[in-house]
Formats: sequence, C-alpha cells, structure tokens
Amino acid sequence: MRSKILQIILVIVFAIDLFFIFNNQPELRFFTKPILLPILILMYITRLKSEKIQLDKLFLAGLVLSFFGDLFLLFKWGFLPGLGSFLMAHVFYIISFRKKTQNTIWKFWPIILGLFATTLLVFLFPYLKKMKIPVIIYAVVIATMMYNALKTHNRNLIVGALLFLISDTLLSINLFLQPLMILNLLVMITYVLAQWFLVRGMLSSKN
Repeated sequence: MRSKILQIILVIVFAIDLFFIFNNQPELRFFTKPILLPILILMYITRLKSEKIQLDKLFLAGLVLSFFGDLFLLFKWGFLPGLGSFLMAHVFYIISFRKKTQNTIWKFWPIILGLFATTLLVFLFPYLKKMKIPVIIYAVVIATMMYNALKTHNRNLIVGALLFLISDTLLSINLFLQPLMILNLLVMITYVLAQWFLVRGMLSSKN
C-alpha cells in the first residue's frame, strides 16, 4: 500500500516537473526535480522491507549520487559536479550489476556499444571545448554500465540502462549542440523512467 502511494506521488511530482519544463520555468523545478530521486529511494527501501529482499548498499549509493547529480544540474555552475555525481552513480550501478548472475551475451555487443559511444563523441567533439576529457570518460563508463546490465539478463535492468544511455545522449546534444524544449522533456522522461526501471530490476533480481 505504501509503495503504491509513493508511486502516485512520484507520477504527480514528475508531471508537475515536466509542466515546468514545458512552460520554461526552470526556477520552479527547484521544488520538483530534487524530490524525484528521494521518492524512488523510499520506494526501493519500502519494497525491500515488505518483500524481505536484501539491501544493495552500492545500488542505494548510486541512487543517492543521482540525487546530488540532479541537484547540481539545476545550477548554471553545476555541470561538472553533476557529471561527477552521475559518473560515480554509474560506477556503483556497474558494481551492483556485476554482483548479479553474469550470463553470456552476443559477442558483438561490446563492439556495438563502443561504436555508438565513438560516433557520438566524434559528432560532439567540435562542440565540447574544455569538456572533452570528462565527457569521454563519462561515455566509456555509461557504455560499460549498459554492457553489464545486458549480462544480467534482467529485462528491467537492461531497459533502465538503455533509457539512461538514451537520456544522456539527448542531454549531450541539448547541452553542446542545440538546446530545445522538446529535448529537455525527452531527457527528463527517459531519465526518470531509467531510474524507475533500475529500481524495479534490483527488486526483481533474486541474486
């Protein structure tokens, strides 16, 4: 029951946050965006207790770091701290995924992920300026996160990681190439869904 209430609250806050993006009211997002991850964290912890699932502290640390990433990105000066927070969040997610059962996957997946990251970086490279090295490191880490999610064969984790990859790709285009309101909306939609699927994946995993 408590989990369902939290889901309803999450949907309401998320809808309001998207409304603020649509109306170009970034200052009001200080009241909505920072609430989203704490609600997801409460959902995760609540379900853990009700279903007697073991807490994954590293995954929880990833969620907390994502919260700080969201918070930093609300400020004009916060891109690097936000990038660093999400980078560390992905590192913790990777370690959490690696603790799950590691299954064999299609051998060309690492090549595909590498080509995707390389193509995106080549496309964005002229626009990155001083951000080239941080963005390259981040691209490598999130591609690694996607790869490790694939190896779990957990559908929720795979969908979550894929949505995270899409969200960060759209965010890069929006920040460095062409800022558009529709991209802002798509970034937030894919990001929140990504975190939600990752939480579901961790709860559904019995390993």
